[in-house]
Amino acid sequence: MSYFARRASLGLLSLCALSTSFAASPAIGLVVANGSFQLDHSNVWGTATLFDGNVIETNISSSQLQLNNGVNLRLAAGTRARVYESRLVLEKGIGQLESTKYRIEAANLQVEADKPGATARVQLAGPLRVVVAARDGSVRVSNGDGVLIARLDSGREMVFEPQEGGTAALTKVSGILALKDGKFILVDRITNVTMELQGAGLEAEVGNLVEITGTVDSAAPTVAGASQVIDVTNIKRLTKGARAAGAAGAGAAGAGAAGAAAGGLSTGAIVAIVGGVAAAGTLGGLAAAHDLPGQSSSQPSTSR
Repeated sequence: MSYFARRASLGLLSLCALSTSFAASPAIGLVVANGSFQLDHSNVWGTATLFDGNVIETNISSSQLQLNNGVNLRLAAGTRARVYESRLVLEKGIGQLESTKYRIEAANLQVEADKPGATARVQLAGPLRVVVAARDGSVRVSNGDGVLIARLDSGREMVFEPQEGGTAALTKVSGILALKDGKFILVDRITNVTMELQGAGLEAEVGNLVEITGTVDSAAPTVAGASQVIDVTNIKRLTKGARAAGAAGAGAAGAGAAGAAAGGLSTGAIVAIVGGVAAAGTLGGLAAAHDLPGQSSSQPSTSR
């Protein structure tokens, strides 16, 4: 066989192998845009079929993703993400999740809509800075180990920054110390996450607004609804009495939102550290915005 014949034969084999590879990877859905976008670095106009692991990068228009499993997502203009059948990994820009049983991952965080009808918006604002907003329902945020670190009610927005040391980092939260089923618990006033606490000096602070510092215990929580067990190393009383604590907590949460909006997780903001991630409330417009950047009333949709 001549040199050119061998090269042609090898090329045909490579083409057959590539075709077989695509055939072995079934389509997972469609991406639709009112303009052009890039799919695996190739320019596409209008509509394209999605396969597991495709990279989508939007231009000046947003894109709508409709997966075969019923999941609906949107990517704002100027966004890049890698899409899979069970998750979307946000690499730049803003993603919106409009379905349950699916998640958006960004900077080692996992964001999910808590119930049907809820909408989660996620913005990657820096390499280790994620803004999450809840619209039309509650949203859950977990760290890379799947530990719940925040629960956002509809209309709320928070900014997150993973800390050095990950889950081994100190936990720092504040709220009213209470007893439930004979166990000490605290619902953090920033993240709305329930912690089961253990350590010395807790009994004397039941009913007070306190700030606790501690480390995550490897044991599983025994109190229903608690996300983790904290071994308390320091407890600081902020306000005595539940009624005063409630008022102080509301005021502090507002101050924290203003501080976070002005300077992120800078000094002056009320910050919680849960599961190795710092979190603070914001007053930003991600939750309030009606449309994503690049999205308009003429945004196309398809039915399957």
